[in-house]
Amino acid sequence: MTFRFIHTADWQLGKPFANFPPDLAGELSAARFTAIERIAEIATQRGASHVLVAGDIFDSEDLANATLRRALERMAAFRQIAWILLPGNHDPARPGGVWDRILRFGLPENIALAVSAAPVAIAGAAVILPAPLSSKNPGRDPTLWMDTAATPGHSIRVGLAHGSVQGFGSDGESSVLIAKDRAKAAGLSYLALGDWHGATKINDATWYSGTPEPDRFPNNEPGFVLAVTLEDTGPAKVEKISTAQFHWARTTSIVASAADLNAVETGFAALPPPMNRSLVNLTLKGSLSLSEHAALDAWFETWSARLRHLDIDRSAVAVRPTSSDFDSLGASGPLVEAAQLLSAAAADPTHPDHTNAPLALQRLFGFAAEAARGASS
Repeated sequence: MTFRFIHTADWQLGKPFANFPPDLAGELSAARFTAIERIAEIATQRGASHVLVAGDIFDSEDLANATLRRALERMAAFRQIAWILLPGNHDPARPGGVWDRILRFGLPENIALAVSAAPVAIAGAAVILPAPLSSKNPGRDPTLWMDTAATPGHSIRVGLAHGSVQGFGSDGESSVLIAKDRAKAAGLSYLALGDWHGATKINDATWYSGTPEPDRFPNNEPGFVLAVTLEDTGPAKVEKISTAQFHWARTTSIVASAADLNAVETGFAALPPPMNRSLVNLTLKGSLSLSEHAALDAWFETWSARLRHLDIDRSAVAVRPTSSDFDSLGASGPLVEAAQLLSAAAADPTHPDHTNAPLALQRLFGFAAEAARGASS
């Protein structure tokens, strides 16, 4: 007997991405829906008849009906695939919640909701043991029932759950703790988990699939689904398959001059193509002259246009005024006087404007550099 399926989780459909510009937020939200189609294509290519979604299909319970229906329609379009959906901590199965609303719509034939802790038999293949959440914090291990669950005639038992494996230290958003040895204790061929947003192996029979579309700047390998093959005997065969439409990267660089930005650009060039699908969070440390700070502003504008999104934290980049900085403002005049006063304040820890002076200096030289560029064009 062989059972092939796709393990995925943490779709969080309807996520608003409110901390991004509206146009980008819309693209990121839409990408989470198109991920459903990519998952279905992978299932078809791998000969998997089922997709198991281990919780947090939706980002919240107060989404519009149109958003819920859109998700159902995307899955229903792939009639050859059976989708088994598990409520997670973002979309728990409680009275009047999101799943009650969905059941009132009427489910497509190829979608099953695992809203109760009861075996779900897969004809001729396996049995699914789901552990749905009915609240954000049920106060117990929802997989405990699997240890004594009777599944006569089924040698392939697959657990489906959402929570944090004890001792793993996941940064998932659920406060639900799941025993690390649950697969062994319950005689599971495989335990499909959601909550941790990166594809992660806990042991041979226990995996987090992570989210199929990244939604933050971690380093835990988001953007995958798992193609799983189970036999009557032997360990699970798990293949990690990329699904991400957008690539999110976080990086830190040390700069002592504008020339050091070349190394940052080399890192950008190593991002997965196309570059305009990358979101980058860049932290800079070190020190730059005032003119180099102004050059950094222009550099930021250039790379913000090449990448889909670029955030720079340069709060740890010290201002290092040079004589040539002041020369660029002219021999005398109010700009030079203001720059000298700000420079003195920045250098004096006891000055009341010591903290704000470096930023004011950067802006002053930035405006001066921009005016100079405008005059020469």
